[in-house]
Amino acid sequence: MRYFITLIVVIVIVAVVIGFWLVGSPQQERLRRFDERRVQDLQILQSEIINYWMNKNFLPNNLSALKDDIRGFIPPKDPQTRKDYDYNVGNSQNLIFELCAHFTLSNMNGTSEISAPKPFYSSDYYADQQNWRHDSGLVCFERKIDPDFYRPKQKF
Repeated sequence: MRYFITLIVVIVIVAVVIGFWLVGSPQQERLRRFDERRVQDLQILQSEIINYWMNKNFLPNNLSALKDDIRGFIPPKDPQTRKDYDYNVGNSQNLIFELCAHFTLSNMNGTSEISAPKPFYSSDYYADQQNWRHDSGLVCFERKIDPDFYRPKQKF
């Protein structure tokens, strides 16, 4: 009976070690989720910047310009540090801007994107398919608004 209990304890310990090895530690998972949230926040900010441009026909000077009390939109902050994301207008004439975040982990190891692709009928399908691969540290994603695809709204 003693050998049987010892064998069961060893099997359980081996299973836990293999589980941590395959999935990662809870701390690694937490860091990965922070990075996943950062990508989602940048996707939201990108959509809001495009929406801002379509309504006003110019890029916002900073992310706080996206705040809209009527719609209840407040630009998201980094989930771990609670600091604002970096935003730079590269060339407002060519509609180029950058969104930057500090990532803890890299997702450049050849696996799929951090955010799972949505079905093709999703309204955010185009945004989800863009490249959001990143290394660890500060990473900036340069985007260019295509005015033929995202047309400014007509004012009446």
